[in-house]
Amino acid sequence: MASVFHQIQYWTLTIPPNGYQWLSYGPDARYRTGTVQASCNPATPQGPGSTVHRTHSLGVPEIIITSIPLVQGDLVFTNTYAGFAIWNRGQETVYNFSVALSVIQP
Repeated sequence: MASVFHQIQYWTLTIPPNGYQWLSYGPDARYRTGTVQASCNPATPQGPGSTVHRTHSLGVPEIIITSIPLVQGDLVFTNTYAGFAIWNRGQETVYNFSVALSVIQP
């Protein structure tokens, strides 16, 4: 039976139209042995404290898994990270968004 890890984080970072924000998670062994998925949900207010709402679009085109070997004497350990760029595909600046990160393991 598979196991599922799921987390949601909220960010207050500014991403201009056609701009991106890089995020990296880890190290975590789950990224080495499982399937990693990420999605982002933009908040619609047009700026901090604003009552004006606009249409926003964010995309995560690919997830990059990076493994870094750590050699300690005769032992080799691996730190594994999951990273991705969140692209603003809309015409309005995004000021707040959430990231949902899931890992499915066998």
